[in-house]
Parts: sequence; C-alpha cells; structure tokens
Amino acid sequence: MNDLNVPPANANVPAPNPNLPAQTHRQELMPKQRQFPLAPLQRVQHVVQRHYGKLFFIALPTLLAAIYFFVIAADMYASEARFIVRSPSRAPSTGVSGFLQSSGITRAQDDVYSVQDFASSRDAVAALSADLDLRAIYGREEADWIARFPNLYDRDNSEDFFRYYKRRVEVQYDTTTGIVKMVVLAFRPEDAQLVATRLLDAAEALVNRLNERARSNAVKNAEIQLRISEKAVADAQAQVLEYRNRELMIDPEKTSGAMFESLAKLQEEQQATRLRIAELSRRSPNSPLLGDLRDRVRELDLQVVQQRRRLAGGTTSMAPKISEYEQLTLRQELATKEYSSALASLESSRADARRQQIYLDRVVTPNLPDRALYPRRIRAVFIVLVTCFLVYSIGALLIAGVREHAQD
Repeated sequence: MNDLNVPPANANVPAPNPNLPAQTHRQELMPKQRQFPLAPLQRVQHVVQRHYGKLFFIALPTLLAAIYFFVIAADMYASEARFIVRSPSRAPSTGVSGFLQSSGITRAQDDVYSVQDFASSRDAVAALSADLDLRAIYGREEADWIARFPNLYDRDNSEDFFRYYKRRVEVQYDTTTGIVKMVVLAFRPEDAQLVATRLLDAAEALVNRLNERARSNAVKNAEIQLRISEKAVADAQAQVLEYRNRELMIDPEKTSGAMFESLAKLQEEQQATRLRIAELSRRSPNSPLLGDLRDRVRELDLQVVQQRRRLAGGTTSMAPKISEYEQLTLRQELATKEYSSALASLESSRADARRQQIYLDRVVTPNLPDRALYPRRIRAVFIVLVTCFLVYSIGALLIAGVREHAQD
C-alpha cells in the first residue's frame, strides 16, 4: 500500500499547534458548517438596528411628509392680480421716466408701499370680513385638517386667523416695473378669485381715502394760511391808521415833500435878497431899502433854520416820523403780498382737490384658476428630506465630537 503512495488515514488532519489553545484547536478539527442566509425579517431587523438614527430622523419624517402631501393635502387654487399705483407728473425729466411723466404715468412709490402694507394688515382682514365670511371660505370641507382654519396650529381667534390670512395672501412689489403682484390662495377657484377681487377693491378704496385726506389737508392748510394773512393785513392797516390819527397827517412823505419845496423857495428867496443887497450897496450905499432888505434876509435865515429843524434834527422832526411810517407801510405791503400768495395757494389747492392725485390702475384682473398649483408636493417633500438630512448630519457630527473629546 505504501508503494502505491496512498496517504495514511490521518494525512488530512493537521498537526496540533502548540501555540494555540486547546479550544481553538478543537474548532479547527470540527468540520466547517454550511452558513445559510438570514431570513427577510432578520435582515430588516438588522438594517433597522444598524441605521436606526437615519431611519428615525430622515426616512420617517420624509415618509410622513410624502403621505401628507400626496395623500392628505388638499388642492389650493391661486388667483393672481397685478396693479400699479401712480400719480400725475409734476416735473419733466429725461429718459424713460421723462416719457412716462409726459404721458401722465408717474409711479407713487410711497403710496405703493402703503397699499402693499394694507393688503397684509388687519384692516384688510376687517374690510374683507365686512363683505365675506373669510373663516368659512378657509374652512371648506374640501380642505384637509392641517391646511384649513382652524387647525392644530391656528386656534379660532382673531390673532391666529390674521396669521393664517398672511399665509394665504402674498403681495410683492417690483421696483423695476412699479407693478404690484398679488396672489390669493383658497380651496375653491371661485373663492380665490372672489377674495382677490374684494381685496383689490379694498386697496382701491384705500387709495381714494388717501386722496380725500390729501385734498382736505391741502385745502384746510391753505385756508388757515389765508386767514393768518388776512389778520396780518388787517393789523398792518390798523397800525397805519393809528399812526395817521396820532400824527395828524395822511402821508408823511408827501408832507415832507411840501416842506422841502417850501425850504427850497425860502433858500431861493434868501439868495435873491442877498444878491439884491449886494447890488444896491454897490450902486446906492445910502439907500433906505438896504435896511429893509437886511431885515428880510435875517427873517429868511430864521425861517430856513426852523424849516430844517422841522425836517430833521429832533424827535419831533419829520425824519423819525417818516422812518416809522415807512416801516408801517413796508409791513402793510408784505402782508398784502403774503395775502395774495395765500389766496393763490388756496385756489391752487382747490384746483388740485378737483383732480385725483393717486391712481390705482388694474393691470391684470383676478383670474379664475382652473388648476390647483398648490401645494407643491414634490418640492415640499424634497425640502423635508434635505432639512432632516442636514439636521441629522449636524447632530451626528456633534455627537461624534463629544464622544471623541470624552475618550481623550
């Protein structure tokens, strides 16, 4: 048998390794058992145990979101309207804005923001609720238990309904074109169109109120200014009258002019008399007329001095009286001019009040939607998936960092 190279019976049995323990050696001697694959339930249990965090924080919320948006969530219809708020052009300019202003199309940006804020305010809710049953519109039987009002998040009160309303109405202002876009969501197409139409009517009513308030304020201020100007004119006239009665003269300037003419005549006569005295002294030094002429010169000198003192040189002279009168007449002229300006301003304010200052032009009327655009199911589920993944990743990194720091 040995010649036929037949291995002995224990040829396949490996020699025992003295370095291994006896139990390990016995395991080597045992025949290898056949490994069967895990059952499906065991595999699912293994996956759940291994990926418990991902399933709980990512897969489960995404699954719940998908069930809600694709199975439970009710369709919502969007009615869109576009409008522009403008005012009459006041000053011409160049370029495109100049062309628009020459056409009477000037954007009233401040008023646009007022209308935009109004559409998302409690006043808008009150104005709509006066004509419509908003709570019934957003509590339709077609709505699901999460999207309708009231729901788990929004209770049946005014504050929660206002918060719910702001989620159903969106107003955007395009600063480039000046057009305001308004989108209203509802569970029925006709409800969305009705709410958008009434909200647009309320915004137009707001613009009309702003016009009326601006007109009344402008006319009222102009009338107040006119009354102030009238009182100023009356006061100035009363001061002039009081001065004339006190000084017993109508016009000091004309009176002083007559006095200047009288002084000029006295000086002319004085000069002529002196020339006559000089001529008579040269021809007839002993003439009896010389004494009379000299007396006349002395009399004229005295009159000239008195006349000059009446014109200037003291508190009772004409100079301070003329100065006071000029001040009074200047105040009267200024008051008269201010009165004329106030009267013109009142007429202009009344003319402006007869024409509208702010306009709300409807570019696109609220449409009747024929297809539900909301909720955007795929995007919503994707956002939930991405958000949960980011939260889980950040949490896993934080936990790993804490464990590593604890081990150190």
